[in-house]
Amino acid sequence: MAHHVPMAGAVLSLIGGLFVLAVGGWIANVAPYFAGFLGPFTALFFIGAVVGLLIVFCSVLLLVAPRMKTAWGALIIGLAFASLPFALGGLGFGFLLALIGGILAITYRPPPPMPSPVPRPSVGQPGWPPPMERPSATACPHCRAVVDLRTRACTGCGRSV
Repeated sequence: MAHHVPMAGAVLSLIGGLFVLAVGGWIANVAPYFAGFLGPFTALFFIGAVVGLLIVFCSVLLLVAPRMKTAWGALIIGLAFASLPFALGGLGFGFLLALIGGILAITYRPPPPMPSPVPRPSVGQPGWPPPMERPSATACPHCRAVVDLRTRACTGCGRSV
């Protein structure tokens, strides 16, 4: 049986990661224009795009390898907090979606297995009433000849029994 995937957590964190990636990429492209104002810190703004890319990557891994959902969820939550200073949290939307997606991934419990229908035992198996026994060959009450059990007629006199 396939392992169940925490689909809601994966989708929310994927969308949040795309928000963080977009805002982080935009900031990384705009930051060089303010190089005089920001100085040596302009290189740090590329970290926002990398954080967004890592959130997207962990979301895909949550879909591909759901058995490690706790690890992926914890990474997504950590990366969501890391997106706040470097990518403004994807304008807040990316942070919230990634945070909720990571929490859903960690707390996901697969549904209980459906009980399989109990197969009815066939005739003759234990738990089933035994089949009705046919009487062995009987004698005709009129002539005492053998009665044919398939036709329920006497082979000697031909009467129906």
